[in-house]
Amino acid sequence: MFFPISHAHINPIYLAVVGFIIGILGGFFGVGGSFIAGPALRAMGVDWNFAVGTDLAHIVGKSIVAAKQHRALGNVDLKLGFIMAFGTIAGAECGAQLIQALKRAGNVNTVVSYVAIVVYSGIAAFMLWESRKTLRSGKGRSQRGLVKGAKSKKDHSAFGPVTRSIQRLKIWPMITLPTSGIRISLWTILLVAFVGGVFSG
Repeated sequence: MFFPISHAHINPIYLAVVGFIIGILGGFFGVGGSFIAGPALRAMGVDWNFAVGTDLAHIVGKSIVAAKQHRALGNVDLKLGFIMAFGTIAGAECGAQLIQALKRAGNVNTVVSYVAIVVYSGIAAFMLWESRKTLRSGKGRSQRGLVKGAKSKKDHSAFGPVTRSIQRLKIWPMITLPTSGIRISLWTILLVAFVGGVFSG
């Protein structure tokens, strides 16, 4: 099938399979499951600027379905999501303008490809490190006699010290999130959302 806007010929079955996989990962990881969409479209010869834009367009439908399911499970903090939307919108606009600047310079595919490799490799390395540290920490707590299956509000993951340090930053204004059970600076939320928006845009 020919797509005139991106000037690419892509098998619709391939797109359906990729979309199905992304839908599964999106429900599991959140919108982050779409990290497959960009490389998958690029592998079919679609330029990165079209791959990013197309990915953002299809995220809308997938996000609505996934959010509805997680809302039913009580996993959605509407207050946090509403606040993050402002930072994400600003970040996405900056990211989109950066993509356009790279397109005008004629090196959008090269730059975005290298950035994607660095980001994906960094995420993979961090997840591997965090998982190993968390597993070791869990074994240590079991050996100290903690009851298996006991719940605790304390974050025992390897990233726990970082999250606690961030939550200790008392930069006004402070926001209380009852659903998530935390109190955190508004600027921290907006910064995280902005960075995420830049990468998604």
